[in-house]
Order: sequence, then C-alpha cells, then structure tokens
Amino acid sequence: MISVDEALKIIVNKGEVIDRVDLVGLDSAYERILAEDIYSDIDIPPFNKSSMDGYAVISDDLVNIPVDLKVIEEIPAGYFPKKTVKKGTAAKVMTGAPIPEGADAVVMVENTEVLEKGMVRILSTVKKGNNISKKGEDVIKGDKVLTRGAVLRYQEISMLAATGNPRVKVLSQPRVSILATGTELVEPDKVPVPGQIRNSNSYSLFTQCQSSGIIPEYLGIAVDDEHDLRKKIKKGLDSDIFLISGGVSMGDYDFVPLTLKESGVKIKFEKVAIKPGKPFLFGTKGKTLIFGLPGNPVSTLIIFEVFVRPVLKKMSGHSSDSQLKGKARIGKDFNRKRAERQEYIPVSISRSGVEVRATPVEFHGSADMMALTKANGFLVIPAGVNKLTMGGMCDVLWFSSDDPSYMPA
Repeated sequence: MISVDEALKIIVNKGEVIDRVDLVGLDSAYERILAEDIYSDIDIPPFNKSSMDGYAVISDDLVNIPVDLKVIEEIPAGYFPKKTVKKGTAAKVMTGAPIPEGADAVVMVENTEVLEKGMVRILSTVKKGNNISKKGEDVIKGDKVLTRGAVLRYQEISMLAATGNPRVKVLSQPRVSILATGTELVEPDKVPVPGQIRNSNSYSLFTQCQSSGIIPEYLGIAVDDEHDLRKKIKKGLDSDIFLISGGVSMGDYDFVPLTLKESGVKIKFEKVAIKPGKPFLFGTKGKTLIFGLPGNPVSTLIIFEVFVRPVLKKMSGHSSDSQLKGKARIGKDFNRKRAERQEYIPVSISRSGVEVRATPVEFHGSADMMALTKANGFLVIPAGVNKLTMGGMCDVLWFSSDDPSYMPA
C-alpha cells in the first residue's frame, strides 16, 4: 500500500489542464476558466449619471441656503435630458438617470422640499461633482476588463454582460465517463431479487461530478464477464477521466485490473492506506486517467472526494487544492484498534460562535450510506493515531456541497 499523500501526489501530477476551448453563453459560464482576454465595447458608466434620487443643480447656486430653484425637467432612468440647467434652475433626476447639461452636482431628495408652481427648495449645500458617477470612471471603452485564466464568478459574469460579451471562450472541462461493474447490480428502477443490489455508486459519482460543474457520461453496468467489461472499458478510455466502480479487489470475479492492463492501461498503484477504500486502483493510458473505485458506496464517495475531485479541478483549470478542510473539536472520544491506514469517519459538523465541533454519527462501515445522510463531513484520522479525546482538535473534511463558511451558528 502507498499512503494517501503519495497517491494524491501521483494522481494530481498526472492531471493536465484540458487544452480544448468551448464557446459558451453567460448562462453556462459560472466557475469556468476564461480562455481569452476580455475588452469593453463601451465606457462604464456610459454617461454622467446620478448616483441617487434628487435634483441636478449648479453647485454655485447653493452658496446661501435655503434657496428656491425652478424645476425645468424630470429625468427618470432610461430618459435622456432635453433641457440645460442654468443659474436658478434644477432638474429632478432619479438614480441612474443621465445628468443634464449645465448641472455639476446632485442634491439628494431628502435635503429638498417641493414647493408650488414647479419650484423646489434646496436645504443643503453640495460640492461640485457630488452624487454624480462620471462617464468612464469605472471602465473606458477598449479597456481590458478580464484576463485569460480568470475564474468566472458572479461578478465576472456581470462584467461580461455589462461590456457586451454575451458569449465567451472558456477552457473545456474534462470528459468523464462512469461505469459500474457487477452481475449483482440492477438499476434503481428495478426491484432487486435475492442476491441483487441497486446500483447507487454511479449516481453518487454522477452528482459529485455535477457539483464540480461537469456532466459525465454514464456507461451503464458491466456484468462480471470479460467480453462485456472489455467493450465498455474501451468506450470509457475515450474520456479524459474514467471512473469504474467495483471489480477492483482480489475476488475471482474482479476482472477490472486485468482487463485494464490488457487494454493498454499502465497501473500506477492498486492499494492505498485509506479506510474505507483500500482496494483503489489508479492508472493512465495516454492522457486518460483511470480510477478503479471500490464497490462499497461509502468507499466510492470518499475516494472521489479525496482523490478524484482535486484532479478534476486541476484539469478544469482550477487549483487542485479544492477540498474543504479545516479543524474542529471532536464531540466524543474515538478509539480504534488498528491505525496503519488514514481513516475517514462520517461526522456531523456544527458551529457555536467561533467553535466548530465534529461529532461522529452511528456508522456501520463502508456500505452504510444511511450514515452519510446524517453527516456533512468526515473526521480524518491520520495513520498511526489510535485515539482521539473528546474536546481535542481534529482534522475534518466537509462534503463539497456543505461549505463551512455558511455553517449556521
């Protein structure tokens, strides 16, 4: 067996950023990696505009207040002014509306009083330029607003829309294929007969890929037959990442390692010092990364989070250090007899003020997916550690969908 750290280093080093480019709309651009520099086709703001509701005035008119001014025009957002503000006059403006010619400041509406006969009383002074957003003060037409390699978050997508870029080039994401193996497996819509179980691994893997922004291809179930397995493996090897669930242990019907080798896959390792998930295989064929995942569902989920997700992120152009890791106080004593492997125990992680606490949930082993429905992360027990004491600090790994920054107090 090799250690978790050794295995992760081998995997991440083999992952290469995908050199393909996609052209996508803004509705599909979130968290993608920009593959081009982006320039603005307009000034932002495109005109001098009011930053609040109020009255556009000439600041020198307000030396002695209060002062009454004649309102010459009302300017809502989306309307371009037709009149010029001159001495003794003002224009009513709304937030985002263009500033009329002649005005050099805006008095907020709270500091005014509406009078009869189209007059307004100004109750406070303003300095020249107050409450006006100047044309081009944020962006000048032709400015580079985003640089190749940027991660497209909410704010970058807003900037793309504002600068006339409804479609953008982004790095392609890895093509992922998922294959389940085992004659005992049936799909979720089937009622298992004695000796059968439903295929749950493929669907947890599918949604784990989705949580990384990737829609994988599902290749179905390969029965424990070398011909069927070889045919489906051949198809999976056309992907950038190929996830195979089951058939990687040492049983008489575990054909996956041999079939992969016969298909030209170079196996890098077949066992990792991790619990659960020891019978975990990793290999390569060309630039394709192949993961042989254990058949038990908790093992499969953990192997994805610890090993597959980081390389998926790297190949998509993100940092491979994508795991949501942290420290917590353990909620109860935890002992184990054997400590040669790094162990992952489902825990309920909660926060009280600044303190984060991790309490192990009832867990019956690597087939117990029910335990994970009661957990939002894993307690990580390093190899060589036999005992954790209640109240002591421990390492935790959050599920990818449970961002600790949003954990309720």
